Amino acid sequence: MTPVTNRADIPLIPTPRLLRADGSIAVLAAIGCIGEGAAAAACDASGRLLRLIRRDLETCAGLRWRAGRGDVGECAIRLDVDAAMAAQSYRLDVGRRADGSASVVIVGGDADGLRYGVQTFRQLVRHSGPAVPVVHIEDAPVLPVRGYYLDVTRGRMPTLASLKALVDVLELHKYNQLQLYVEHTFRFDGLSQAWRGTGALGADDILELDEYCAKAGIELVPSISTFGHQYMALRTDRYAGLGEFPEQAGRPFSLIERMEHHTLNPLMDESLALAKRLIDQYAPLFRSRRFNICADETFDLGKGRSADRAQAVGVGTLYAGYLTELCSYLEERGLQPMMWADIAVGHPQALERLRDKAILLNWQYEPDVDESRTALVASTGAVQYVCPAVHCWNALLPRIDTAWNNISRMAAYGAAHRAEGILVTDWGDCGHVNDPVMSLPGLCYGAQCGWNGGGDCGQAAVDRAIDRLEYGVEGGFVDALRRASACTTFGWDDAVRYLELDMHAYDHADHRPVLNGDVAAFCDVCVGPGAAERVAGAADVRQARGRLLKAFAARVGDAGVRDAELMSVRERLGRLLGGMRGDRVRFGGSAMLAIEGVAAMNWAGWHLLRMHGIGCTEVRGVRVPSAEETACRLEEWAEAMADAWRESSRESELRRVTDVAWALADEVRRVESAR
Repeated sequence: MTPVTNRADIPLIPTPRLLRADGSIAVLAAIGCIGEGAAAAACDASGRLLRLIRRDLETCAGLRWRAGRGDVGECAIRLDVDAAMAAQSYRLDVGRRADGSASVVIVGGDADGLRYGVQTFRQLVRHSGPAVPVVHIEDAPVLPVRGYYLDVTRGRMPTLASLKALVDVLELHKYNQLQLYVEHTFRFDGLSQAWRGTGALGADDILELDEYCAKAGIELVPSISTFGHQYMALRTDRYAGLGEFPEQAGRPFSLIERMEHHTLNPLMDESLALAKRLIDQYAPLFRSRRFNICADETFDLGKGRSADRAQAVGVGTLYAGYLTELCSYLEERGLQPMMWADIAVGHPQALERLRDKAILLNWQYEPDVDESRTALVASTGAVQYVCPAVHCWNALLPRIDTAWNNISRMAAYGAAHRAEGILVTDWGDCGHVNDPVMSLPGLCYGAQCGWNGGGDCGQAAVDRAIDRLEYGVEGGFVDALRRASACTTFGWDDAVRYLELDMHAYDHADHRPVLNGDVAAFCDVCVGPGAAERVAGAADVRQARGRLLKAFAARVGDAGVRDAELMSVRERLGRLLGGMRGDRVRFGGSAMLAIEGVAAMNWAGWHLLRMHGIGCTEVRGVRVPSAEETACRLEEWAEAMADAWRESSRESELRRVTDVAWALADEVRRVESAR
């Protein structure tokens, strides 16, 4: 298809690959009929597409239309299927009759194409109301699979209602796959010690969500960790001995350590048996015949109990042997394995053995990512998905430009190397503190780039479409998020690293600080090789924290300048919020609350610099809050954040998130006593 300039400036996500419009409009009549031909009715047996159109006509245009099937020649909105068209393709025509009323024809190449045509029409109505633009659209996706991957393990478990709302958004933007990242947050038999207190999903939740996804044309694919990332399972009495380092099972809880360690020992038969039990309990709940066994970031492999074997045969061989057996187990049950590709691409022998055993999920999150890894996996003949990210983890506000650069590049590489699909990841590192609505720009970027095979239309155009379609404003909301995010000087990740250098950071009783060597080593990786002093070389917690702050002193000390910018963005958002209506008001409210959190944390970092005797940028033109005021502000923000959390998510691990805020507030209060 040859794209045509969107002359009418019509906001659609994803942008159709061919659109013709002359700027004229046609008006949907107050009373009318939506009709499905026989082929369309067969594809839409439940009538969902008819209901979606009727609902949006009523909600967004104030119209009450009826639906019909059979003889639909007189219907002003007609749905049909043309089997001669390509799979997933559709054609949409909005015409203007002599009396100025609209005539709409949506034709799909199959059930999926019909659904996607309906989503495009819904977007037209959502933006334009009854006065829809006259258009001719021909459209089809570049990447056949367009999936979304949501972390429900590292702190936040959405309510079932929130997950269904996510499915609604994915359907509107033409995604066709959803995966939920699960380590321990499903109620597996025999693992209650791992999942207790996490708001874990139950079988009924999965069955209901799977049914809901199927009706929306979205494949819900099971995804569980079966090799690495076994932090909670390997802390249980029953399974502690299955890890590479079983002696570490009793260490105090750490948000950072949860990310870094805890790989099953592949030499123990019980490890594979555990993975198989998890699969056997989980897979039957899904319609999908795919199964993601994850197997990423097996950091401990070959370093602990399996070290001697790894030295003899190689880590790659050890890795591939375990996973080959697990993939065969899935295949015997009629399931197609999927797995993350990061370990395989780093070990040629593993990649060679696994390339035809599983769909390889090739994740890379750098904004300037190149195509070498995509090309490498493609050269082996493996089926791959390219996997970028929405870039919201470890932050209160999304990293907008980082997300666009990462997603648009990865989608383009996937298209160039004939990837089977794109899987846009939404991670929740260190407690998943960010409000889920902050992922919306990245979700829309994924929809745009996955459908079109890259970001050729330009980020600015997509940002404006997001503003108009999702936020209900003519422009400026996405840019406000961008500007506010750039004002972060002491972020959530900075706070967690600073605090967890003390192994007992979240103990509420007085204690003697104990330096966490693992966290210190992680901090050195984050700081980079240019630091004058290694955090891991510190003699105690205080010295380690001082070295960490010193490495980022220029950024953290800039709180005063950034505070003025934040207040300017807040004022701009306040004006935009005044024009929002209905459910969209929550987007503005969430952004305002996030800005409050960023401001409080920025000043917390500034005060910590003072406590450690590290110079700060001189603050001019901005009132500097006292340490006590800053601590109170943190606590007020955290309580408001917790209230917002409970509106969209189960209690899950909210307490771990608020523990970070409380510990940071208490640390800031020590500034005055340290002077």
